[in-house]
Amino acid sequence: MEESAKLWKEFWRQATPAAGRGPRSASFWDRKAEKYAENASSDRRDGKLRAALEFIMNAGLELEGAEVLDIGAGPGTFAIPLAHMGARVTAIDISAEMLKRLEKNAAEEKVSSIKTIHSSWKDLDLDALGFKGKFDLVIASMTPAINGPETFDMMLEASKGVCYYSGWVSRKWDKAYYELYRMLFNEDYREASHGLYLPFMYLYTMGYRPTLRIKQELWSSDETVDSMVDEVAGFFSSTKDIDEKMKSRIRAYFQERSKDGIYHSETLAVTGMMVWEKNSR
Repeated sequence: MEESAKLWKEFWRQATPAAGRGPRSASFWDRKAEKYAENASSDRRDGKLRAALEFIMNAGLELEGAEVLDIGAGPGTFAIPLAHMGARVTAIDISAEMLKRLEKNAAEEKVSSIKTIHSSWKDLDLDALGFKGKFDLVIASMTPAINGPETFDMMLEASKGVCYYSGWVSRKWDKAYYELYRMLFNEDYREASHGLYLPFMYLYTMGYRPTLRIKQELWSSDETVDSMVDEVAGFFSSTKDIDEKMKSRIRAYFQERSKDGIYHSETLAVTGMMVWEKNSR
């Protein structure tokens, strides 16, 4: 590895928060499984998934008979459509509830070419599983499973063809996040470094030239008070300790601002996706 890549790898490592807390914990995603399954169906209806699949296929990949690895597969947002297109999919997720949803959805759609693995990505032994250089396509879509250079290296090692990665560029949260952070911790919330530029520059320093696409969207949703409490507490817990007293204050905040138990949330999201070939450098 060249010096630039080594230096960037170390920078990325230092920029990565501690693993296993908040949105990186299995319990956090278990609680969100039902909602994510609903969102997956919505994504497929409104064309978001179609755009991502077309972006992947523009790399020249033939999906019929392809071996696909879906890291952080969730309820099957990518896995099920790819299986319908003829791929043999290995779907990995840290959340047992997400995988139950995936298996249920696959059964309902009569898809049998998906194998699920319940594990964190970082804990998999690629050699023992025979995963090194096995997959024609490796996908990591908006997943905290890729949380630093080591887990990204694993993604590269598993591929023998095309890789697809999507992640955050920036995110302007609903105002509740900023107000609650100030109320709970007596300080302003500082936007963290969002992830996409980290793997992009890592690839670039290693000689890859990924194709990149950026988009901006306003996400609006109506959420229950319980859902917002879980969402905000889970988000804050990635860097702060959240106790029951704090959760009670968060709940009171949303109860005061909800209508008939429903809170309207708006987030300005800028996301990016990139695709590259393993052997293209």
